[in-house]
Amino acid sequence: MKLTGKFALFTLASLIMAVVAAVSWAGVGGTKHNLGVLSPATVKTTGTSEICVFCHAPHTSNPSSSIWNRADTGTTYEPYVSQTLAATIAPKPLLGQPTGASKLCLSCHDGTVALGTMLNLPGIAAPVGGTLDVTGPGVTAGKLTSASVSYIGSNLKDDHPISFSYSDAYPSNLELKSSPFTPAEVKLDGAGRLECTACHDPHGTAYPKFMLATLNNSDLCVACHDKLYWTGSTHATSGATWNGVGANPWYEDLGAAGFANDTPAVQGCLSCHRSHGGALAKTLLKGNGEEDVCLSCHNGNVAAKDIDASFNYTYLHDVKSGAWAGRHTPERSAAGDPAREAAASLDNANRHVECSDCHNGHGVLSGGHVYGTANSNTIGSTLVGGWGVQPVWSAAGNPSTVYTVADFTSTTPSGTNLEGYVCVKCHSYYAYGSLPPAVPSGNADGSVVRESDVTADFNANNPTYHPVFTQGLNMPGASANPNWPANGLGLTNTFNYGYYVQYGQQWETGALLTSAPVGLWSVRHDSTITCSDCHGSDTPTDPRGVHGSNEKWILRAEESGRALSPPVTQKNFCYNCHRRDVYGDEDYTPPLANYSRVSHPIDGLAANVSQFYKSGLNTGNNGNNFGILCLACHGGAYMNTDNLGVPLTNDVMQGIHGTNADVCGCQNNNQCATTRCTVPGPPAGAVPLANRAMNGACVEFHVPATTGTGIALYFRAINLGTDKVCNANFTDVVGGNVANYNY
Repeated sequence: MKLTGKFALFTLASLIMAVVAAVSWAGVGGTKHNLGVLSPATVKTTGTSEICVFCHAPHTSNPSSSIWNRADTGTTYEPYVSQTLAATIAPKPLLGQPTGASKLCLSCHDGTVALGTMLNLPGIAAPVGGTLDVTGPGVTAGKLTSASVSYIGSNLKDDHPISFSYSDAYPSNLELKSSPFTPAEVKLDGAGRLECTACHDPHGTAYPKFMLATLNNSDLCVACHDKLYWTGSTHATSGATWNGVGANPWYEDLGAAGFANDTPAVQGCLSCHRSHGGALAKTLLKGNGEEDVCLSCHNGNVAAKDIDASFNYTYLHDVKSGAWAGRHTPERSAAGDPAREAAASLDNANRHVECSDCHNGHGVLSGGHVYGTANSNTIGSTLVGGWGVQPVWSAAGNPSTVYTVADFTSTTPSGTNLEGYVCVKCHSYYAYGSLPPAVPSGNADGSVVRESDVTADFNANNPTYHPVFTQGLNMPGASANPNWPANGLGLTNTFNYGYYVQYGQQWETGALLTSAPVGLWSVRHDSTITCSDCHGSDTPTDPRGVHGSNEKWILRAEESGRALSPPVTQKNFCYNCHRRDVYGDEDYTPPLANYSRVSHPIDGLAANVSQFYKSGLNTGNNGNNFGILCLACHGGAYMNTDNLGVPLTNDVMQGIHGTNADVCGCQNNNQCATTRCTVPGPPAGAVPLANRAMNGACVEFHVPATTGTGIALYFRAINLGTDKVCNANFTDVVGGNVANYNY
């Protein structure tokens, strides 16, 4: 029979709908996108059993792709924005507005239009628009609400970017792959744009949430994303599991059923990020911020080491303070650059700390830096993928004003991946220009004081510095001191080389160790060090790193010889590298004092012990507000124009980092008041205090010893009520011990 006219057209349309319905029942019918009365889902209508009609219509459809049965909502969306996104989001006239399939998806998921609103209602011969009642959890007045897990809303700042030309993002962003993708199901639309359909198939897939591929092990994410350092990193491979204590760190249950089987490796990108509903729009992090993401695992409940506890100490890098949430603003200064925080966001107005200021979650590996070698200032594995700034050294005593960005691609020593470069980007001119911020821990006496610029302290042109950026100075040959036993290692025997025998309490100087024993140090005289060798937790069993401490300035504690009698004062962390049995301590007569260039204590041993080596008020560790014996003479100074404790705007606390201090104890001559050097005036033979880092809390002038002339030290006369760092007036030492070898 031959069919003609309207009846033929109606029958053809019916056949088309039947075919579409058959396909739909095979896929969509068993999903949440089936809003018909026979849907297995809880959100549905009682008005029709049809499926496709909620999205598609064969006639009088929306003039867009997919014969759409829904009208344009007219919603203006707030698009995803980021300083690291290289792509251009959608064309004009509405810059950043969803296009194509994404716009169609949002006609339901933005919650502005009822789910049952259609251009063509089902079962009516003539096209008539209207609304079928759709009800269920998370639906009010037929619309999705924020109570529904399917709700996206009109604010897309916390959602993965959509509707951008992927060719604009590649290859200018080297962390994105080129298409065609793997798996092949991931596709751009016909215009080469990335839309919702790049990750989801609305007709149903074998994976949850209409995903085109599994989310396990980041499989779907890495179809497009090729994050630097990710392959083989700890977070990509870790098999750690949640111990069930505290908050569940995973918001998606991946892998085998039950969160107990999930690991960072299985969770992959979802360990930290959410493609929808991210807390921080620019990075799509889960939780309430960067620290919340990191500490949800690094609290002892997933990761082996409890970093969270370190941020509860009195002195800390305060990553948990909500006041700074969202101020970490990584950006790309040029196409193809890694994402880095701009120097402008490190200044005093935005001064803050986030975990990612030091660590790169995509590249981090397990393990700290190596101790006791010429390259011990190189980053440890936990800093791989991070970055710092390498200073171009100025004249001695001056801060650097020119820097080179240094990316930490590996732990192989290169000179461009020093741990200190991480610290420099915040604690130098690079971040705050010529106005250093206040020291968070305060001065030694608790008063307000400014930080010193570490690039002035550690300046490679200074006469003295701890070897954080380059090997130290004043390294004598192995035979310079006749008191040193021959060891065949070229060692000075004044550093903690080897290990301490806990019971015999003697230092071994014979065999060469290839690595430091657990919990103890192995330091050679030609070793370099890192900032975290001095700054870190005062509890030796805590995870390494400058997270927090109960000691001011986030200092570590003495860890190498507490078994000695009298016990070592915890604050004297200098003994972690410098041997206590060479340099002494309160009520302790160092048996090997002749190992140092000038035997300590400086004015004799036993009954004639120096005031610094006696216990009691205003002596020893109590002789300065630091509570650290060595800082009475070395480092630990407080600098203003007269160094006499008069409060000034630009007061600066000088640490033991290094110095260019002149004979008067100032970095530059014009920093000292006239009376400082003329009353009583520098003694004959006085040398710049920087020569031996003698710019201490109490030392005023220093006349060095020779093998024929004793040392002379002159101490500041102080007002005990106003002095910032010194707690006592000490008698000047003239004619003290001679040198064991010449300077």
